[in-house]
Amino acid sequence: MPQNQHALVSSLSQVLALSALLVCSAASGMAQHTVVEKNGVGGRIETDYNTAEKATQMRTIGADGKLQQKVDYEYLPGYYVAQQTDTTYWPNGQVRRVAHNTYDESANFTGEFIQVFDESGKQIAGHKLTHDPWTGVYRCSEWSVVAQDYRAVDCPAGEEAKGRTEEPRKFTYEEVIKNLEAARETARREQKIGRMQPKTPVHPPVTTAQQEVGLVLPSQFRPGERVSGTVVENPDQYSEMPEVTVTRVAVPFESAGEASRLSGWLFETAGEEPRRADGPITLMVPLPGSGLNITFRQAGNPAHSVSQTLNFPQLSEKKSLPLNSFQSPALCMKGELCVVSGPFGGDSGKTFAAFEDRPAKIVAETSDAAYLGIPELTEPGSRPLFIAEGMKVVALPVAVGKFVIKNNGRELQAGEALITFPTLDGPGDIPDPAWQIGNFPATNLQRAQQLIHGFQLSQGDRETREKLEAHEKGESKEKREIEEKKQEGEILLVVRNITPEQILLRSSRNEVLVFHLSDEAFRRGEFKYDLVVEAKKAGKVEVKGYVIPFLAPIVGQEFSIETTR
Repeated sequence: MPQNQHALVSSLSQVLALSALLVCSAASGMAQHTVVEKNGVGGRIETDYNTAEKATQMRTIGADGKLQQKVDYEYLPGYYVAQQTDTTYWPNGQVRRVAHNTYDESANFTGEFIQVFDESGKQIAGHKLTHDPWTGVYRCSEWSVVAQDYRAVDCPAGEEAKGRTEEPRKFTYEEVIKNLEAARETARREQKIGRMQPKTPVHPPVTTAQQEVGLVLPSQFRPGERVSGTVVENPDQYSEMPEVTVTRVAVPFESAGEASRLSGWLFETAGEEPRRADGPITLMVPLPGSGLNITFRQAGNPAHSVSQTLNFPQLSEKKSLPLNSFQSPALCMKGELCVVSGPFGGDSGKTFAAFEDRPAKIVAETSDAAYLGIPELTEPGSRPLFIAEGMKVVALPVAVGKFVIKNNGRELQAGEALITFPTLDGPGDIPDPAWQIGNFPATNLQRAQQLIHGFQLSQGDRETREKLEAHEKGESKEKREIEEKKQEGEILLVVRNITPEQILLRSSRNEVLVFHLSDEAFRRGEFKYDLVVEAKKAGKVEVKGYVIPFLAPIVGQEFSIETTR
């Protein structure tokens, strides 16, 4: 890396660290008093303060009485941190270096402008760096001594950046089998541990209490189609996921023994063999408007049971997907379902999936889609997905994403403010060809429109449209490049205030913030936004984020299972 690039990396790192330190309330006013301190080398440091006791200027004076450095702090109304200008001087009094750092009202770094001069006052170096907090995009330019102007350059990659993935990864048959075999062994071990019974004998009295469980099934199906689902003890986990439906059933769990958990119950329905309630369950979708009776029966005690009728709503005809290949999202989010389309059998008990060598839970399955959970220990980044279905194994080079809001859940008192950090990690490993506009799975658009009224896929391309209009009469090649850019995909990030009666989100519109993120947002690693939360009354900070990728799907690499295995 050239020396000036190293300087820019170091400068940018210092700026981003500084933005976390300059936390102060908006205030303004002329300096009211000055504090003088010795600096230990015969000089002194003078600091001016305003009426709000905020430092407005800090000066470093040498032993010879000459000004060596001056730092000015500007407090804009409503801003969380100060704008800062740092000026250093040559011994002859000429300006040596000027660095101006700016931040938005929520403390997000927005720019750095540096000028370097020689002792005669001639500019010999410098750079401009801008950052759009809403898109995560950085723009850089360096001072050209020859041109006596700033020229655009590529911004250096951040410390967390791993480099762009130009092409999807290719796998060998041996790699796929090795990972699947390791995942199967882990799955067997986890299942054995999960079904172990305590050695402590159960003593009477044993009481019974109704516990609500959830039957999770695919939301898209055809009459007469075999589908699979899962029974879960935490139905709220899946209640907001559009890919599945959750039917709640009150089951009379006992206070101790086998009947105190799902593994001690069987799931029964017409036309199917009884299945353990803690494993995959299958059923045939009845005709429109018909009901299907299901029963939870205690294993070893047939008289202890509960039944309920499932009603299947009249849905628009489910479109048939091409069944000659397997496809998955380019980005699968932790805490969400990863939807894989392809020629499945509808019985998830005969399908196996793994992210790398970790088994993945198949929450639901139809004849053309499987809905997978991401293993808890899977880290964000490139995490290939392997699937065994029938006599085929499939490799899908997906990226796993993780979204968190740091400082979420903290307690605030009325009038207090706190910076939270919505952070999205993982999309930086999405292969370049997948950064094309797409809607996979199809429920993504529906979900976005529920969050943002009137949302359309082209909404996030305002900047490109404006550039296209500005170049309508320009060079045809540049216009063509802009037209091609319009096809690039994006990741929609929506951050919403869950308790608007209690807190306010700064810079939001109706307590919602919307980000349209392209691949450039992840050139330096994770995307992070500084979000100021202000408390109207005492309570907990509750902010929720939704990540919806609009990207082209990844096509799987298929292998036929060798019969010798």
